[in-house]
Amino acid sequence: MDDTQKISEGAKPWIDQVQPPFIRISNITKKFGEFVAVDNITLDIYREELFCLLGGSGCGKTTLLRMLAGFETPSSGSIEIDGQDMASVPANLRPTNMMFQSYALFPHMSVEKNIGYGLRRDGVSKSETADRVADMIKLVQLDGFAARKPDQLSGGQQQRVALARSLVKRPKLLLLDEPLGALDKKLREETQFELINLQEKLGVTFIVVTHDQEEAMTLSTRIGVMDQGGLVQVGEPREIYEFPQSRFVADFIGSVNVFEGRVVEDSESHVRIRCKDAGCDILVSHGISCTESQKLWVAVRPEKMTISRARPDKEHNLIKGVVDEIAYLGNQSVYRIKTDSGLILRVTRSNLSRHEDEAITWDDVVYLSWSETAGVVLTR
Repeated sequence: MDDTQKISEGAKPWIDQVQPPFIRISNITKKFGEFVAVDNITLDIYREELFCLLGGSGCGKTTLLRMLAGFETPSSGSIEIDGQDMASVPANLRPTNMMFQSYALFPHMSVEKNIGYGLRRDGVSKSETADRVADMIKLVQLDGFAARKPDQLSGGQQQRVALARSLVKRPKLLLLDEPLGALDKKLREETQFELINLQEKLGVTFIVVTHDQEEAMTLSTRIGVMDQGGLVQVGEPREIYEFPQSRFVADFIGSVNVFEGRVVEDSESHVRIRCKDAGCDILVSHGISCTESQKLWVAVRPEKMTISRARPDKEHNLIKGVVDEIAYLGNQSVYRIKTDSGLILRVTRSNLSRHEDEAITWDDVVYLSWSETAGVVLTR
């Protein structure tokens, strides 16, 4: 069994190291004058991964993508793709292709000609170009659209043309810069799963740049969270969400309530943190490396909190407040709770029933509670 087969059957090479990295990014830095856009990033990405670079505007994710493509030259550090150092390899000779957010389709060309443009430029024969374009049109489900011009297509169809044009040259690595950013929410969600299925069928390694946390969580095998030019955490989507390593990551990925406090009890089985603003002690049922009186933060996701009018029979992980706002989102409701200390906390509840006669409403006095396993302790 070869390495490609192992990955397709569910192995995780970043854990099991069943094969060497397909991409090695080593101590890459990119400066524009005095401004450091990418700051000393080291990252391994494996064959057939769908890896997402996630971060806000100006964090350096697109600059890193452009260095992989060969459009920008690193100020220092190195990039290897499939064992080859890319330092002296120009963009047009790299085993990569890049899909831009704008799609950059030629308005005067048909779908068929747009997809085959790169092959014609490379001197591929007419018969092979026709065959490969036809295969790609079928793969991206654009049968019957080959003769249409871009302005005769919907946004989702244009996105598929751009994707087909990027893939028809059979790159080893496809780089996608905000590929779904121009689509509306519903179409974007549908296209995310189409992108996953397409990547799995072709076995091409994808690196996707996005600022959309939900998109990154849906698409990726792993996520690299970036901030101010640096890589602050790398992990699988569940790991990033459930076990953030800093307040920045906890706050950037999804919604979170963060409590600041100091350690008053540290044992092998739990840590007790006194939080003045919460008005209670917070108990976390797993030990961490800390000292007594050390300042820490506890992150608790809104869906891991329970909201009720009745006071639960417990003393820790219990906060009293008043319902300030309610947002009904169909599948769930989001409650904003104001505490006596002025903290604003978010709690979510699944709407399992169409009718709820005793539903919690505005200005109700409520109690928020959570289990000892729900909180994540952060030291930075």
